[in-house]
Amino acid sequence: MDEQRPIIIDAAVRLAAELPPGSIHALARAIEHATGPRDAARAAALQAIPQPAQRARASGFLDAWAQQAPAISGARVALALLSAAAATRSTRAEQRVELIWTGPLAAGVSMRRTDQALLQIIHRARQELLVVSFAVYKIPAVIEALMSAAARGVVIRICIEAPEPSGQKMAYDTIKALGPAVASAAQIYIWPTDRRPADERGHTGTLHAKCAVADRRTLFLSSANLTDYALSLNMELGVLISGGPEPATVAAQFERMIAEGVLQRSQ
Repeated sequence: MDEQRPIIIDAAVRLAAELPPGSIHALARAIEHATGPRDAARAAALQAIPQPAQRARASGFLDAWAQQAPAISGARVALALLSAAAATRSTRAEQRVELIWTGPLAAGVSMRRTDQALLQIIHRARQELLVVSFAVYKIPAVIEALMSAAARGVVIRICIEAPEPSGQKMAYDTIKALGPAVASAAQIYIWPTDRRPADERGHTGTLHAKCAVADRRTLFLSSANLTDYALSLNMELGVLISGGPEPATVAAQFERMIAEGVLQRSQ
């Protein structure tokens, strides 16, 4: 049993970093009285987590328990989950916020550049990366960083505006602007026309958010699109948030929209 404990601890730490505290607590309650990773315990545990993407991650954790540490009781596994959730919450509470800027910088004011912050968050990703933008155009350094992230196994999701669902608000094809290499290495999502709200004249909403999230731990929010002008010439303002609950909250919002079909995979 001793050699199985580190397996459960490591798996619990990974899961606590991926799921919100409420889901971790629900999973722990569902398995705490189980003598082991039996089918009944597994079914009850998965039923406690209604969100599909979170349930898939919980399923992977339960697989690790059943296949690699079956001698560990449900009570011990639940304790490992709750301990990992508490440690993760403490780590996320240690938050740092930096102002990010593109444009003329006033004397005596210190802020990091937009391109530096965006590249940092892409380079920092080790497991998953979310990138959201309205426009994409002439960003070779960003493309290179995304391909490097894909090469090290990072799951990349990119949500962008596109000409057809936007009612031709875009003057060019953003998906083509990303290039074929990124399009094949990342999961590209768009907001379909039939999932957008519209006014009485038929004008639909626009995907106008701009952000990036690395491993649910670091969040970059900015007025800047993924364009060369936005990263070098425009006046753009944003924040880089390291730690705290906000990165995971934003990642979960887009994850839910993908799971519910609000955002759909580009064909």
